[in-house]
Amino acid sequence: MSVYTPVSAEELAEFLRQYPVGELFGFAGIEAGVENTNYFVTTTGGAFVLTLFEQHSPEDLEYFLALMQHWADAGIPVACPQHQHDGSMLATLKGKPAALVARLPGSHLETPTPEQCAALGTILAQMHVSGQRFPLYRAQNRGHEWRMAMGNKVLAQLAGDEAELLRTELNHQQTIPFGQLPTGITHADLFRDNVLFNGGQLSGILDLYFACNGSWLYDLAVVVNDWCCQPDGSLAIPRLQALISAYQAVRPWEPVEQHYWQATLRAAALRFWLSRLDAVLNPRDGDMILQKDPTEFRDKLLHRIAEDQALPANIMLDARRLLCPLPVIRVQEAVENLPAGVTVTAVCTDPGALHDIPAWARIHGHRVLETRSEGREHTIVLQTGNVE
Repeated sequence: MSVYTPVSAEELAEFLRQYPVGELFGFAGIEAGVENTNYFVTTTGGAFVLTLFEQHSPEDLEYFLALMQHWADAGIPVACPQHQHDGSMLATLKGKPAALVARLPGSHLETPTPEQCAALGTILAQMHVSGQRFPLYRAQNRGHEWRMAMGNKVLAQLAGDEAELLRTELNHQQTIPFGQLPTGITHADLFRDNVLFNGGQLSGILDLYFACNGSWLYDLAVVVNDWCCQPDGSLAIPRLQALISAYQAVRPWEPVEQHYWQATLRAAALRFWLSRLDAVLNPRDGDMILQKDPTEFRDKLLHRIAEDQALPANIMLDARRLLCPLPVIRVQEAVENLPAGVTVTAVCTDPGALHDIPAWARIHGHRVLETRSEGREHTIVLQTGNVE
């Protein structure tokens, strides 16, 4: 939310007369963010955020504002757009499209707890589910094609290890069938600075101006890469497990999502490394421009690659000829310290395992994908989740 377009008090006071919000009391530019011009605005009628859109088309703005209203009506704590006296939500200021939204209570989190990550996982899944009833469509502008194009653009400006890393990752990303992943409405930028907590409760979802129709799994990966990482970029497993478990309690993953989870984490890390690299290498003009450090997401990408290469896609456990409680113990030992999203397949001959292993899994936050019997052998397929 950098300031590219300065606004005077007189210009803002005149602009506000289009809204039933009272008289201007004060305002200040917001330094965080990178895309649009934003101000905190206080009037005699309340507190608001003013956004001047620097790049978006009228069709994009119709989508964003209607989506804000849709999610607000669905009970999602988003910043609701203010309506002008004539009922419209979009106005013009300094020759640019502008909107005024309610300023929500709360503050951003520096280091979220697992409980706060779980709260966000629940809200994100609810956003995805309720978004299925939203009638408008907006294509991704930071999707796979953009990542490939931007990657090749900045690749020409890099050298050494960074160039080799980017070249290798671009080649890997070309092998991932992103088009097979389930899609719907996504926020696409749900970082910690776009979420508010107030009194221990999630109180606000902000900055919907990257929202689009895209992969739900990618939206979740964007969240994980910001909310569930240690300072060095490695995953904070308790936060990761809490977030994914809470998300899947509302919208369980489909098998294709489970299969491509690690690849999608890499894609999400790549996207923000590229956008930050481009902002540094090819800066835009502006009055208060925030440039975020690209090395943060370069390091996160390196960690996601290492985790992907080290992680077995599917763990097979032979628990045949073991009697209760040994099959459950074998599974428990296998999943201990595993991150969320790993598939574990146990083959047993004790028929009691068909009940005991799923019961144990559900108690401990894992998801039962499948149970089946063939003759004397019984197969239970789990996906790791929130480990107690």
